[in-house]
Amino acid sequence: MDFAKKVEELLKMPQELCNMCGLCCKIATFKGGMSYEEIKEIASDYSNPSQADGARDFLTIFEPITQEQARNTAPDFFNIARSRFPEDRRDKVGFFKCRFIKDGSLCQIHEDRPLLCRMYPIPHERTVYHKNCGFKERGEQNWQEIKTIIESLQQQSQELEEKRQAINIDTENAIKESDKLIAESEKLISEKQQNNNPPY
Repeated sequence: MDFAKKVEELLKMPQELCNMCGLCCKIATFKGGMSYEEIKEIASDYSNPSQADGARDFLTIFEPITQEQARNTAPDFFNIARSRFPEDRRDKVGFFKCRFIKDGSLCQIHEDRPLLCRMYPIPHERTVYHKNCGFKERGEQNWQEIKTIIESLQQQSQELEEKRQAINIDTENAIKESDKLIAESEKLISEKQQNNNPPY
């Protein structure tokens, strides 16, 4: 099986599942709940370009909102997002809304919306779905399949590593045995030479 292709397919969610409620544009989180300050740090960290690009793209589209605004917009989403963090961290969970939503739920740039919006949601254990989101069931199923593939690959990798180590041990033992035989042969040759050439 081509695991990479399978995972790529599972990450793409059928857009016809969208209920067009607009809630994911009115309230969103980044990687499950990172704060605005944390996202800005990632965006400025060029040691990991892909992470930095993702953070910058997010901040280009979304702007922070207060936790009170988030609670009033989508109480269920707000509570789920906060519940994933320790109690002393919950007040730092970041919530955001799209800069381009106007007149209720209408997107001002829908035809030219960024790739981040077109790909949403990406199945992952950190993805928070809205209560009646049309993507929720499929997204959670897809993530379980992706997780199974990852675990399978990790298991295969572990087995290959164990085989490699076993081969290395066998090779080392063979080398030691070979060195021992060479040493014994050299000793026998030396003794034979001494016996054939007695001192006078």
